[in-house]
Amino acid sequence: MLLLAGLMNAVATGAYKWHLHAKAERLRADGVPVRATVTDRRDTVGRGGGTDTVQVWYDYEGVRHNERILCGSAGGCLRDPPEVMTLWVDPERPGEFVAANGNTDDSVFFLNSWGGIPFGLLVATAGGAFVFAALVPTGMFDRPTPAPPRRGPGRDRVRRTRSARRRARGRR
Repeated sequence: MLLLAGLMNAVATGAYKWHLHAKAERLRADGVPVRATVTDRRDTVGRGGGTDTVQVWYDYEGVRHNERILCGSAGGCLRDPPEVMTLWVDPERPGEFVAANGNTDDSVFFLNSWGGIPFGLLVATAGGAFVFAALVPTGMFDRPTPAPPRRGPGRDRVRRTRSARRRARGRR
């Protein structure tokens, strides 16, 4: 179970990062530039809450959109974000964009962390060790099994051969 869960986490994280990179490249090439207002910075680095995020607000074709994105890289914002930022919006799906800081509208998703790959590989390694220990006998703890107790009359006495029984009869 751990082996599969770890591998799935590592592969899913890598695939999601690939997806976000391809989406960002596509939107930089084909997107429509829009000015966005940046508000509500949440500084959560160092408090166990994840990474810094900001709220971006933009209008596209008369419709107001807003989304929470990462403030900077995975380490958070190095300085205060600008009040206005350029976004490249997908004209077919105006809710999708890439910001000037390189983050997309999906950047806050939990799989968007490079740490998921080593974590998944670590969990998969632990699961693989369990599978290896279960399937490969080492012989360290193997003991010979004792013979089952005999059943029937005279099981505790010594069995004599036929010739020994004849000799015992002859002595009487």
